[in-house]
Amino acid sequence: MRDEFDEPQMPAPVGEADAGVNAEAAALEAAEAVAHAAVLPTVPETIRLLNRDFLTDAANLPDASIDLIVADPPYGLGKDYGNDSDMRSGEDFLAWTYQWLDLAIPKLKPTGSLYVFCTWQYAPEIFVYLKSKLTMINEIVWDRRVPSMGGTTRRFTSVHDNIGFFAVSKDYYFDLDPVRIPYDAVTKKARSRKLFEGSKWLELGYNPKDVWSVSRLHRQHAERVDHPTQKPLEIVERMVLASCPPGGRVLDPFMGSGTTAVACARQKREFVGYEINESYCAIARERVSAAAMATPAAAVDASAASSVAAGA
Repeated sequence: MRDEFDEPQMPAPVGEADAGVNAEAAALEAAEAVAHAAVLPTVPETIRLLNRDFLTDAANLPDASIDLIVADPPYGLGKDYGNDSDMRSGEDFLAWTYQWLDLAIPKLKPTGSLYVFCTWQYAPEIFVYLKSKLTMINEIVWDRRVPSMGGTTRRFTSVHDNIGFFAVSKDYYFDLDPVRIPYDAVTKKARSRKLFEGSKWLELGYNPKDVWSVSRLHRQHAERVDHPTQKPLEIVERMVLASCPPGGRVLDPFMGSGTTAVACARQKREFVGYEINESYCAIARERVSAAAMATPAAAVDASAASSVAAGA
C-alpha cells in the first residue's frame, strides 16, 4: 500500500547511451509528480494519514508516544470496506482484535487512554480482555437514534453501539470542561437559588452521561461521505477534547474516512492514522484539508497559547 507522504522514486540511468532518454523521462516524471502534488488537498504537518496496515506497521510508531487512541475497527459483521477486512467472525475475529490491541496499548503514555467502538455481539469479550491490560473507566452506549421502521420480529431491534473507555493508570488525562453540556435558560433559572450561586457546573454545564444520544449519519446528512460506517464528528470530537491534552497526539489504527483526523485538525491535536483502503485515505485528506482551512486563526493562536501554558 502507498503511504500518502512517500515521495515518488525516480528510476536510475542504466547506461551512458540511455542517459539522455532517462534524464528526460525522469524530468517528465518529476514534473508530473509536482503537478499531482499541487492539486492534492493540503494537510497540516501535524496530521499524518498513512495508507498502511497498522498491524504490520505498528513497530514504526514509538512506544509511549500517544496520548489517546480512538479505535473504530471492523466489527466482525461482514461490512464491505472494499476489501476482506471485516470477513472474520467468532474466535477468528476476537483473536485478530486481541492482536491489534496488543500492538496499540504499548503506544500509550502513562497518562494515556483508549476508546474502542464495538458491537454488543463482541463487547463482553473485548472488554474483559482490555480489563486485563488497562483500567476500565466507562462503558458508553451510543444511541444512534434509529427510527422505528419495522425490522426483526424475533428479538428487540438493536439501535446502539458499545464504546469502551479505558486508561493506562488512575492518573489518566481527562478534562471535563470542554465537553460540558450547557443548561438551558429555564433550568438555570430554576436553579438560581443561593445554594447554587457560583457553582461551576451551573455556569459551564453538566457532565455528559454514559449514554450518548447522537443521530447516525443518514445518507442525506451534510457530514456524510462514501463510507459505510462513518461515525459522527460530534462523538469523536468529545473524546478528543476530553481525553487528549492540547497539542497532544492521537492514534487511530483504523482511520476510515478520517473523522478522528478531522477532530484533531479542528482542535489542534497531533494525529497519526492508518487505513488500508486508498480511497478512504483520499477522502480523509480532503476532509482534513477542509477542516484545517475552516479553523479560525484565533482558535489556532488560543490552542498554541494553551500548549505553551501547559508546558510551562
